[in-house]
Amino acid sequence: MTEEITLTVEGEDIKAIFAKPEGEGPFPGIVLTYHKGGIDPFTHWLADDLARAGFVTVCPDHFHWLPEGVSTDDRKDHLFDTRIAADLAVSRGYLECLDSVNGDSIGIVGHCMGGRNAFLGIGVDPHYQAACIWYSGGMFRTQGGDGPSPFDRLENVTCPVMGFFGNNDKNPSPDDVNKFDAALTAAGAEHEFHRYDNTGHGFMDPDHDGAYVESSAKDSWGRALKFLTERLA
Repeated sequence: MTEEITLTVEGEDIKAIFAKPEGEGPFPGIVLTYHKGGIDPFTHWLADDLARAGFVTVCPDHFHWLPEGVSTDDRKDHLFDTRIAADLAVSRGYLECLDSVNGDSIGIVGHCMGGRNAFLGIGVDPHYQAACIWYSGGMFRTQGGDGPSPFDRLENVTCPVMGFFGNNDKNPSPDDVNKFDAALTAAGAEHEFHRYDNTGHGFMDPDHDGAYVESSAKDSWGRALKFLTERLA
């Protein structure tokens, strides 16, 4: 069962959700970075299921960067890459300080916006040991400032990556995914991509109207848990 905790990012207290396996550990850790829906039922389920699979999981609420009254539809004007990277770094640091976590076995997981965030995370932070990423759109743009995009940062990736994409998706499109594949290959980063026919964006979220594809969701999640267990446990 998830619980709410408080993290401190750039002097500001922010909300995060936290889930832990039964027992004392030490367990591997996961930084979970959420999709457009934020900390919603799907995000809680992901954190809970990661904990059931043996991972201490923390998910920061990136929307703390949104000024009061700004909707999540306008979030890109405020969720700068530097701000997201700060949230992720604090979350990883939090896990590393827990007695219940093996600080040398921390991965990152993200869907949609969170998939982009996860690619950003492993592009700026070499301390992750594995990443699982679903349908990461918006990879070719920088949010805030003129720095490198998450795609441009793929050359820095050192950890193993497993990615999951729908062949009917437009962002990222199959051609975009080919570019991710080529960039990771050029970087010498171990990676494995799974692509699903008759599947579009958001296919893992059962509450995403018309997008959920049960067979693709279950296959990708099963593969991800196996991969994370092999790489982190």
